[in-house]
Amino acid sequence: MRIVVLGAGVQGTVFAVRLANAGHAVTLIARSERAAELRRGGAAIQDLKTMQTSTRPLPVLDQLLPDLAADVCLVAVRREQIEAVLPTLVAATQIPRIVFLVNHANGSDGLRESLGRSRTVLAFPGIAGASEGGVIQYVDIPQQRTVVERNAPDIFALFREAGLPIQPVRDMDAWLQRHAVFITAIAGALYENGCDALRLGQNPGAVRCFILSVREGWAALDRRNVAPAPLALRIILSRVPLRFSIGYWRRLFSSPRGDLYFARHTRHAPAEMAALAADVRTFLRPNQAPQLVRQLASIDAWREQTGPNA
Repeated sequence: MRIVVLGAGVQGTVFAVRLANAGHAVTLIARSERAAELRRGGAAIQDLKTMQTSTRPLPVLDQLLPDLAADVCLVAVRREQIEAVLPTLVAATQIPRIVFLVNHANGSDGLRESLGRSRTVLAFPGIAGASEGGVIQYVDIPQQRTVVERNAPDIFALFREAGLPIQPVRDMDAWLQRHAVFITAIAGALYENGCDALRLGQNPGAVRCFILSVREGWAALDRRNVAPAPLALRIILSRVPLRFSIGYWRRLFSSPRGDLYFARHTRHAPAEMAALAADVRTFLRPNQAPQLVRQLASIDAWREQTGPNA
């Protein structure tokens, strides 16, 4: 299968290499500096669980051209970049399937209207990682598999063939909204603690605020009859007694996984977190979720502190 991956950060590179290793013809679309790096040394990933490194010399383009033919395009850009790449995706009429691996919570009707329902597939990667010396170090997150909307069995099979742990989801827009509440609550708590996961884990009051923020945001979605969050996450965040939930998240944030799962990406993506916070605000009513609103304000404050180009 011919696959184009638009975006060569952590997620795009990991998916590209794993799909290439599964025998597919993969082309990466990357920005100038990243494109040059990929052309020099290939696309390199390291599984931190097995410590195995895989390097693939993949074709790299600077942009997605309208006449490029492929079977699937994976969109692995950040939330604030969706609007910028959408016209390019609309023009790429020789690609019948566009798969979004993007954090967004403002609904996907606009994407489907622009691209066509048969072309548009929603998914989300269950991978965490960071770039170290040009190598993407990553881990599959056992608590959150890569999710794919249930009505896209071809994409589900494609990812499973590449060895990705996969979970089908009936309502991806609902899943993304629940996930956005969870991620923005974490981001706000991290920014309030210097974007240091260990420092957050050592601050029980901040962890408590994070948990209450998620509960408030999810309650707001409940009132809108949005489908619930995944069961495992729901149990540890909203069903167990608060003190047990605080203990669990303090241990997680204080472990190396806290930095890998959450802090590394949050540290380098303030613009994405701010865009996601804006999405979350669209489904909150005034005074509905004061703890979560505080976390969203902390995201905005960090964004202003780091500057518009961060």
